[in-house]
Amino acid sequence: MKRILYVACLAAGACLLGACAKSVERAQRDVQRAHNDAVQDVQNKQADLRHEKQDASERVARQERRVEDAARQGTDNIIKQERELEDAQRAEARRENAADRTTTPAIDDRSATDSSRPAHVDVNVNRGPGGVSVDVNRTP
Repeated sequence: MKRILYVACLAAGACLLGACAKSVERAQRDVQRAHNDAVQDVQNKQADLRHEKQDASERVARQERRVEDAARQGTDNIIKQERELEDAQRAEARRENAADRTTTPAIDDRSATDSSRPAHVDVNVNRGPGGVSVDVNRTP
């Protein structure tokens, strides 16, 4: 009887040992799977981060190009307005020269003009929906 009990205990112990070994193997597989999943998750997040950084740098580059284009257009617009103003001033000077030639008083009448007070020219540049207009007013 002791032998049967001993053999039964050994058989139960062997079954228990086999079940424990199987449980340990299953736990090791679960741990390995969890580790692999965690590694894969980290790699996916790193890839997402790289894509986000690339997208952000592309957006910044596009915005910088827009700012540069706007600055260039503003500079071109200022240059154009300055040229128009210079053209208007030259045209006014030509008109003054033409007017001086036609309305120059005779030598005897030159004392009628006050040479100590020079003429004054007002130039107004007006921006409108149709473009830029220039008003030139001359006051003697």
